[in-house]
Amino acid sequence: MEECPKSGWRRLIPGAVRSCYRHLRARVLSVDLWPRGPFSLSDEERHASEAMSIVVAVHDAPEDTRRCLDSLQVFGGNAEVIIVDDGSKLELVKQMLNDFCSRNGWKLVRQNPALGHSRASEAGVSVSTRPYVCLLNSDTVITPHSWLGIARAFEESPQIAVVGPSTSYTPTLQCEWRAYYCCPYWTDGEVWRFAEKYVARHQEEPAVDLPWVGGFAFFVRRTIWDQLGGFDKNLPDYGNELEFCRRLKQCGLRVAWSKASYIHHLGAASYGRTLGFAAISERRQQADAYIQKSAADKALRQQQKVD
Repeated sequence: MEECPKSGWRRLIPGAVRSCYRHLRARVLSVDLWPRGPFSLSDEERHASEAMSIVVAVHDAPEDTRRCLDSLQVFGGNAEVIIVDDGSKLELVKQMLNDFCSRNGWKLVRQNPALGHSRASEAGVSVSTRPYVCLLNSDTVITPHSWLGIARAFEESPQIAVVGPSTSYTPTLQCEWRAYYCCPYWTDGEVWRFAEKYVARHQEEPAVDLPWVGGFAFFVRRTIWDQLGGFDKNLPDYGNELEFCRRLKQCGLRVAWSKASYIHHLGAASYGRTLGFAAISERRQQADAYIQKSAADKALRQQQKVD
């Protein structure tokens, strides 16, 4: 039976109303974020960036990737930047990566066919040379306050093995509520202005211990990465940061959140656009089941040793 136009419109209206409400809410929450540019990287942030290798795994998604690389080009400072093309199919993306790397002296690693975000990240780490490695999603926006807070957290204690910044989209406490509601609506200027105000409020606070940090900007000591052998090879895409943090905490090491650093995360906008959100949800569920089974198996083995 054909649906009458009136009932079809009735279903469309709630979605349109919700969209308008979210946009209006974001505008209200952003009234104090008119860019007070130009924005620049401070000498302290630039110096902190020298200890960083930034690994960006890319799989198509040209709009989000370009926004990420544009911000990294402006605020990457003296970091070592490694771009891993994980089997991108679009010639536009391939050429864009060539241009960015040639223009900025970044390293470019290509793997074909696509092996997934985790294997791409590992390929980037394998050619990194700095003490700290950041596994950075290609749907992020770097800010002028990305590096110093992270470096200070690592320097706070040699037991801190992994650090994550504050952000707009992640399932951990790192997510800042205002940025979450405004996440898809902010321009780069508004992101940078928010980061400036946010870090100014929190820059003197010590690092906060967490069970794990989000994988959108996963900073890890290169020595610890090598000692633990990187990510679990049975997890191709999702759940890797959780499993890795569990392993290092079992070694008596710490995972920390730095409120003195902010990196904007658009959320499942890179691999999410190419894989589809249903596929991502399924992979996350599979990863959770694997991690829980691994933990249960290890507990059983330990109990058997005691017995």
